[in-house]
Amino acid sequence: MTGIINLYKEKGMTSHTCVAKVRKILNIKKTGHPGTLDPEATGVLPIMVGGATRCSDLFLDMRKVYRAEATLGLKSDTQDIWGNVEKTAANASKITSEEVEKVLGGFKGTVLQVPPAYSALKKDGVPYYKLARRGEEVHAEARPVSIYSCELISFKTGEDGLPVAEIEVCCGRGTYIRTIINDLGESLGCGAVMSKLERTSYGNFHAVNAVTLEKLEAAAQGGNLQGIVRPIRDLFDFPRLELTSKEQTFYMQGRTVTADSGRIEFPENCENSDIANVRILLFFEGREFALSTAVPDGAGRCALKPERYFGTD
Repeated sequence: MTGIINLYKEKGMTSHTCVAKVRKILNIKKTGHPGTLDPEATGVLPIMVGGATRCSDLFLDMRKVYRAEATLGLKSDTQDIWGNVEKTAANASKITSEEVEKVLGGFKGTVLQVPPAYSALKKDGVPYYKLARRGEEVHAEARPVSIYSCELISFKTGEDGLPVAEIEVCCGRGTYIRTIINDLGESLGCGAVMSKLERTSYGNFHAVNAVTLEKLEAAAQGGNLQGIVRPIRDLFDFPRLELTSKEQTFYMQGRTVTADSGRIEFPENCENSDIANVRILLFFEGREFALSTAVPDGAGRCALKPERYFGTD
């Protein structure tokens, strides 16, 4: 079995636990995920199974969308409501939605962000959060992150009387939403902590059509995994090439495979049909089994330089 599951991670579970449960449900050894969600967060967690575990790096440049709640007037050592939380001295009730929108607008673009001390980043092989829990100081360096949009969705008063801003963020790799919220609180002068987080999309994966572990188990027991374990071709917009039996044999033997460039099929939304150094998703008998880089010879043909093999399971 090879493919990717659009799993909806529920609150209170680690990403590692989700992977382990999928492995057990499907009775398959090779499983993994391309991006951790904190235990208290919910939302899209792609789970790769079988040969698709070799695709984790292909997720790195995919955009992610988050819905989060920021409770103003609080501060926390973890930058969220699940850490050691204290109420600040500032009168957060005076903050207006217009002020929040103005600050959020300044977070768009490529910005420098200091990762939180309680994070999965590592120092000398040890995660920051473990160092922080041991009482060791963590001095994370600011690094550039891409924030494509950062908008205020709603502004209300929470049950404890403190203002709560619901925001939506579209961002690139390495962006911490709780740090955006922490920086929002600092800019407003009242403090803020993340009190809710949902990842609503990750590239071509969306929360509206994600499956829970419960639904995945029911589908597995009923032998109805079609449409749940999605093939690699549905998720990455690479040009495609169906190999002949001879070409597939040569590829598996490690021999150079060349093909007529005109046989390569480009996806409808592909703006560039130049195949030089472009990744090509290779198929055999209708199934994707490898990814290669095209090296054109200038005479209408190209060599297929092997990049990764997905297997035939």
